[in-house]
Amino acid sequence: MSVLFYRRAADAPPSEVVGLPPGLVLRSWRPAVDGPPRRRAGLWRNLAWFAFQRAGLFASGDFEALSIWRGERMLHRMVVTPRWLRFPFMAEGDLQLGGLWTDPEVRRLGLASLSIAEAHRRHAAPGRRFWYVVEEANLASVALAKTCGYHLIGTGRRTRPLGLAALGQFRLESAAIPATPRAGGDLSESVDSQIS
Repeated sequence: MSVLFYRRAADAPPSEVVGLPPGLVLRSWRPAVDGPPRRRAGLWRNLAWFAFQRAGLFASGDFEALSIWRGERMLHRMVVTPRWLRFPFMAEGDLQLGGLWTDPEVRRLGLASLSIAEAHRRHAAPGRRFWYVVEEANLASVALAKTCGYHLIGTGRRTRPLGLAALGQFRLESAAIPATPRAGGDLSESVDSQIS
């Protein structure tokens, strides 16, 4: 499976955060702050994220699950993930936006771009970059990344040790643009240095 790696620059202009359509509510869960997950959709998945946070697998306490609801029905979800074993290409303070899902009945209403803009707002920090990793064949998700200000950095693949994707990593294998140093001229965290 070919994977595309998109990145939003740390100095990118802020995303415009627009209000939710009437009747919808944004919910947030941060295991480092909120503790164990509430009993809602995705409980088992969230218990795994909680365990990862508690075990110290994330580079920071910035993991967050954002979801949009109408009453008790989840319409959209996304996770904000710090650097960890699955994303070895990221720098220490970077975040990856992923795990996006939108109910088919409400697609094309802008819920995904709204949640991405909200993640940018909540997690903005000097020098912080946001990543978006997507399968090359997922054209709607590629278009979303571009619409939200992300630029193609390179291509790679998802590994599957023992045939299990859950144990795998996303490996950035070829750069689409020349490497640029981070603030201070340090090339050690540039794209080229992340290619294995």
